[in-house]
Amino acid sequence: MCAILRAETRPGVDNEFEALMSDLAHHVRASEAGCDSYTVTRAMGSEAHFVVHARFLDWNAFEGHADTPHLNRFMPRLSALLAAPLSMEIFLEV
Repeated sequence: MCAILRAETRPGVDNEFEALMSDLAHHVRASEAGCDSYTVTRAMGSEAHFVVHARFLDWNAFEGHADTPHLNRFMPRLSALLAAPLSMEIFLEV
């Protein structure tokens, strides 16, 4: 299964958000066996629009991601930098 998360940062905090997301992505890739891919991108021409492209082996791996210590540690800091709530789309591979 795949998940796409979109984030818009408040003005002036994009570099801090990028650094935190890069660190989080490193933790996810290093410690979550059920995560096939976890990539953070920034839209060309935008300082504030970020997207996470994540691919998990199955639904259990995706749900397990939400309960990891690293995600729980990063989310309050990341949320404080957002201009709006995260949006998420979940896809099943065909």
